[in-house]
Amino acid sequence: MKPLRSLSSRLVFYWVFFSLLAFFTVPATVLLPLASLGIEDVGCVRLEGHTVKRARVILLNALHQRPDGGVNIEMTDELRDYKARNPDFRYAAFDPTTHKVVEGSSRALVDYFGGDFSRLEILGATFHILADHDPNSRGSMRMVRTPFGRFGTIVYGAQFRWDDLFFWLYYYPTTANIIAYLPLCATLSLVALIVVRKNLKPLRASAAKVAKIDMNSLDQRVPTEGLPSEVVPFIDAVNAAFGRVDDGVARQRRFIANSAHELRTPIAILRTRAEKLDEAPIKHEIKRDVQRIQTILEQLLVLAQVEERGATAPMPELDLAETVLAVTADYTPIALNNRRRIAFEAPSVPVTANGYKWAIESVVTNLIENAARAEPAGGMVLVRVSPDATVAVVDHGEGVAPAHREMIFEPFWRKSETTPGTGLGLAIAKELIEKQAGRIWVEETPGGGATFKISLKK
Repeated sequence: MKPLRSLSSRLVFYWVFFSLLAFFTVPATVLLPLASLGIEDVGCVRLEGHTVKRARVILLNALHQRPDGGVNIEMTDELRDYKARNPDFRYAAFDPTTHKVVEGSSRALVDYFGGDFSRLEILGATFHILADHDPNSRGSMRMVRTPFGRFGTIVYGAQFRWDDLFFWLYYYPTTANIIAYLPLCATLSLVALIVVRKNLKPLRASAAKVAKIDMNSLDQRVPTEGLPSEVVPFIDAVNAAFGRVDDGVARQRRFIANSAHELRTPIAILRTRAEKLDEAPIKHEIKRDVQRIQTILEQLLVLAQVEERGATAPMPELDLAETVLAVTADYTPIALNNRRRIAFEAPSVPVTANGYKWAIESVVTNLIENAARAEPAGGMVLVRVSPDATVAVVDHGEGVAPAHREMIFEPFWRKSETTPGTGLGLAIAKELIEKQAGRIWVEETPGGGATFKISLKK
């Protein structure tokens, strides 16, 4: 059996279980303690009442029908043992229709009632014989149904013994008690369910707030107002965890930004030295590698700036076509040196979008560099700006397999170990675009190749 996961279900289950246990152990948990306190009206009468109930069951078990159809009380082993333990115990049975006393009954006990039951039907009564030397003795008269018909029974002088407790527990779950328990149990279970659900409503609201917190909103905290006091320490721990993660992320971002900034100087020196090399194929390879490293560093710096400003300042509006054209023009000489051409297409009217200019420049630069590397020698990379604020960078290289079109944006992903690069450029580009409420994806170029697209908010 699987454990119940719902708190409401657990509460209702435990309530039903323990209320059932409590309700049907009332003789042991309530009546016996009250009797031990000597409270006559509440304790002793009820205690003796349950004792005579056991005596009545023993009497009924001793009823026996004779071959002639008559009924008598046999001295069974159970009755003999009970009388031995209760020397003052007396009992009787009678037919309420014929008013005949059953053979084996205590005639003296019947005589206390006059022996004539023709004018009344006693359904149940507890009594004490005034002449009895024991003031605590109790008796009971009750009409019961037996396999031989309806009989009146009288028992008197049964004294409480500790083993009577087990009799109570065994006979207490009667049909009447079960019927009385079920509506009470159902009502209180429903009340418990409603109360739990109502009090857990603030917790569900807190869970919804936690679900909305991501790396860009780690400064948010979950309020504890209205929450049950048992849940508050957990929410406080969650808020403290968010605080620690926020501090750690901030330190990591500062470290990346500082590291990228510190590397700009040696990269610039390396680029200058590469320019002084003699003209040779290796010079172009070195310059291309230096450019790739510089692009990644610039992207990291731009990402740090976007993360720093994005939460506090609204994104400005920019001329998208003008921004992309500037990047394309800057990279054209590099492409020509590597025997590639770059074409630019844009509508005749300005295309505006919301975003940071330096972030868009960084991403477009990365996409043009990748496209120039993928484009076959002598080929042409197309950079297109559409009126719907979409930028497309088209190459005619090997393209990207459909199974890899999501994976290429994962950090450090490379098609193989021989693939050049670090696998960071597209991952950083995706994060930059998404932080500006945009989208980046890749499609297949008609005729072969890859088309990377950026869509920004207008």
